[in-house]
Amino acid sequence: MTPDAVGSWPLPCPYDFVETTRLLRTGPGDPTLRREADGLWRTAHTTLGPATVRVTVGPDVQAHAWGPGSSAAVADVPRWLGLHEPAWALPPHPVVDRLLRRYAGLRSTDTRDVFEALVTFVLQQLVTWQEATRTWQRLCLALGEPAPGPTDLRLSPTPRAIRSAGTAHLQAAGVGPGQARTLMEVARVAHAVRRAADLPTDEADALLQKVRGIGPWTSAMVLGVRLGRPEPIPVGDFHLRDTIAWALAGEPRATDARMVELLEPFRGQAFRVIRLVSAARLEAPKRGPRFAWRRNGRG
Repeated sequence: MTPDAVGSWPLPCPYDFVETTRLLRTGPGDPTLRREADGLWRTAHTTLGPATVRVTVGPDVQAHAWGPGSSAAVADVPRWLGLHEPAWALPPHPVVDRLLRRYAGLRSTDTRDVFEALVTFVLQQLVTWQEATRTWQRLCLALGEPAPGPTDLRLSPTPRAIRSAGTAHLQAAGVGPGQARTLMEVARVAHAVRRAADLPTDEADALLQKVRGIGPWTSAMVLGVRLGRPEPIPVGDFHLRDTIAWALAGEPRATDARMVELLEPFRGQAFRVIRLVSAARLEAPKRGPRFAWRRNGRG
């Protein structure tokens, strides 16, 4: 099928495509994103409509897109992949220096889709990663429309689809009662929270946390993982505080305050350190069931 829009960009050097885009996929069964040996397929909602984008990585980066939003989606591909972001430069630290050398090609990703990002991380509140990814898959299959183009992928649910479904149908798809209420609130104010994509990080954080059910953890993950912000520190995470303390100081247990203290030398770039630790799959010694990007407490 002939694409509706195409684009190409030089490949940065160094650049790690796989690790940079790893967190764009919500689990291996994500109906909105499929990895392939030379790139990925991803669906997106844009201001011009839905789109499906095929990204291939070789000597350069190429994008082919289908659907009403194809031109807008292609224009956003460099943000999705962090193609224009300079290589990270962080304050000296023996562990961080080693990770930065190993993952010199890691970049931030910015999808600009605040609503979709909120949905994915609301579903991760107070559950395991496996539970969250299964719920995301069921939600996209139940409420998301078929994506345009030569693919069987789905679009993520729109605010209207979630509002129309109501809490009962959301819970039937596996969404917890508290999560369902939060999703309904996020869908109600979807137009307002979209502004977070263009606000400074502190203002964007304040805006997101005005939404009932969205607290510091969810806001920080949305901003750091999906909106490419280097500053956030996700406090309230079940394992992250221990992982950062273990990675940076060899301490197996920590409080949120200790994690913030250890990340203070990287103020303004703390999430980049978190991404490096995540890329290296570093974890503190276990003390309970494995969680990934889990939070406890409010939002």
